[in-house]
Amino acid sequence: MKENHHFYASSCAMWATTNEERDLPALLELMEADGYTYNLYMVPGPHDAEYAIKMYCPQVEGAEWLGTFTLPKKKAR
Repeated sequence: MKENHHFYASSCAMWATTNEERDLPALLELMEADGYTYNLYMVPGPHDAEYAIKMYCPQVEGAEWLGTFTLPKKKAR
């Protein structure tokens, strides 16, 4: 059964979505491992739906911005 929404995360370096193999906690872990500030959206429709991305944001009616996540800077050794 396909979900009626998915999560989309994007930073200046990468983007990813939830899918059958990657749930929300795994998506957040992936984005945090990349080390850049990222935005998280809940997007109506299945993860494999095609839609435009403009300025790192999904262009889907009803998409909800859930927040910007800034990671703490790593301390120099």
